[in-house]
Amino acid sequence: MSETTTLIEESMLISIKEHFKLEDLKETAINFVTFKKQYGFPFGELTILHYQMFGGNSEDIYKAAAAVELAILSLDIFDDLQDQDNHSMPWQQISNPIAMNIATGFLILSIKTLQQTSFALSSKLKAIHCLTNQVLKAVNGQHQDLVNAIDIEEDYLQMIGQKSGSLIAAACLVGTALATDFFHDIVQEYAEKIGISVQIRNDMKDLFLWDEKSDLINKKKTLPILYLLQKEEPRLQILKDYFSEMIEKENLLKKKTEIQTIIEESGVIEYTSVIMRVYQLEAKEKIESLNIEKEWKDQLLARL
Repeated sequence: MSETTTLIEESMLISIKEHFKLEDLKETAINFVTFKKQYGFPFGELTILHYQMFGGNSEDIYKAAAAVELAILSLDIFDDLQDQDNHSMPWQQISNPIAMNIATGFLILSIKTLQQTSFALSSKLKAIHCLTNQVLKAVNGQHQDLVNAIDIEEDYLQMIGQKSGSLIAAACLVGTALATDFFHDIVQEYAEKIGISVQIRNDMKDLFLWDEKSDLINKKKTLPILYLLQKEEPRLQILKDYFSEMIEKENLLKKKTEIQTIIEESGVIEYTSVIMRVYQLEAKEKIESLNIEKEWKDQLLARL
């Protein structure tokens, strides 16, 4: 585990121990953070990266990164509770009301943690504005996702731009706001494009998963699934029937191997890869236009 991960975790735990007074509440919240640590803290790392690449040098950036990760963890918990999936997560092993209460606490604690950093008040206010503004965009995107009323590619790309792109942007903008008054617009643009490309990549991987979080099994209309549903191909009718409630999940699962072969031969991977690459190239163009050292650009480009 990297030193950065450890420092972010320590800051998260300090905030929890300071503000969560009840022992069982504190213990459960700490367990959530400890569990999350095994996956790393990529959003916090983006906050630190942007702060440092724009000239910041305060150690309190780890506390700001912890604030971002607390917000992301809160939204992750709410997402799993809303979708009623990902049952292996520790917040799914306790009652929903308690999990929701902790998630609410994490969201407020993220703002409190930013407030308690040693940065100039004006910088903190800008960072808090960036975080809250982007989280509100993500809430709008999450609502679109929950109602699952997306039928065309443009709607889906807009939704993940709000949901995934906004959260990447939140992490990047908090670090930027704490370091400088400049570059905010361009950072938001490439961060959202990175978020979209990452989500599209995840959509492609998910297409071949048949577990509890499978988009296909859960009838979630992702970019590749929209392609499959709209493609004029007789062999894909079984998927269309499943999404239109004409056949049950059990019937679909019986033909898992056959369906996977059909998907592989449908052209969906090639199609989705092209769309993902467009967003990657657009993000790269924006990153290359930044007036910063090449080493920082390379670190950003490595995340595409």
